[in-house]
Amino acid sequence: MPQRVEGSIEVEAPVQKVYDYWKSLENLPKFMTNIEEVRSTGEDTTHWTVKGPLGAKLEFDAKTTQNEPNNAIAWNTENGDVETSGQVRFRDAGSGNTRIEVQMNYWNPPGGKTGEVASRIVSNPQVMMQQDLQNFKEIMEGTATEEEIQQRPAVATAQSSVVAFLTSGAGLLVLGGGLLLWLLIRRGGSRKRTRIIFEF
Repeated sequence: MPQRVEGSIEVEAPVQKVYDYWKSLENLPKFMTNIEEVRSTGEDTTHWTVKGPLGAKLEFDAKTTQNEPNNAIAWNTENGDVETSGQVRFRDAGSGNTRIEVQMNYWNPPGGKTGEVASRIVSNPQVMMQQDLQNFKEIMEGTATEEEIQQRPAVATAQSSVVAFLTSGAGLLVLGGGLLLWLLIRRGGSRKRTRIIFEF
């Protein structure tokens, strides 16, 4: 069963401008934090290099299956480390604004079930998509440059750092100490006194 990720955002820019920027797939790494490179290999084919779970570098080829100007772009992977498909729709939201709706599907993640679990622990695909859409919005509206977006730490990077800390010896000590403190505080409210002795 595929993992589906969906997101949407409204951008203060006309549909034509939004579509024109997105249809040049080479622009995707400028606002999508997990994409390193998209390179055209034919009229409707591209080669992608992306950041996978736990720092893995993944590559795949994709075919554009739908390209309706100012309306929708869709794709499917053809071969490589990732099996995915997706679609982005552009809707005129009035007053010169555009609503963007993105849907992505993933099958057979690298590493199988273990890879899927690792991916969900280390990074939340839904949060990453919303961050990428926010990045795109800021570029389109001129509130941030492509260079500024690329210099920002990714949500996935921040989550990886937290997971790495929490699973380290120091992180486990902090978690254990926090749990012990919580138990002591809860017990402190009761009438019985409990004595805890630590032996090393």
